[in-house]
Amino acid sequence: MTLHNWIVGWMAAALITPAAAAEIYRCGPNGSTYSQTPCADGRRLEVIDARSDEQRLQAKQVNERTVALAASLERDRLAAEAAHRPALAGSFNTPAKDVSSQTARSDTDAHSKAKKKRLRQTSQAKSRRAPTARQDAVLAQPQR
Repeated sequence: MTLHNWIVGWMAAALITPAAAAEIYRCGPNGSTYSQTPCADGRRLEVIDARSDEQRLQAKQVNERTVALAASLERDRLAAEAAHRPALAGSFNTPAKDVSSQTARSDTDAHSKAKKKRLRQTSQAKSRRAPTARQDAVLAQPQR
């Protein structure tokens, strides 16, 4: 029996059954237990449904809308669960990656990659320049 059917059945029974027919007893030393059968230290509770027929009808309509909403939400949840496909494991030995460390690492990696690229471009630019006659003369002299 699904939850939806159970709720509808329970509410139908509650609305159809007259409240005056059921006797309720409050039992226990501190009155925290309720029973439909008389108990030694319990007292009978007067249960009277003071609602009008219109109020009962409104309560029934609210219940029907709530049950329909619950069924709709359950269908949506089941569809979302069916659509979700978890990633397959590559290895059972691989540790799980922390998202926060990946983000920080990727920022650092991007910064270092950009720095390396600038250095590479600078060194390539230097090697492309033609040496001047003065630079050649300096390079040809022995160091003192």
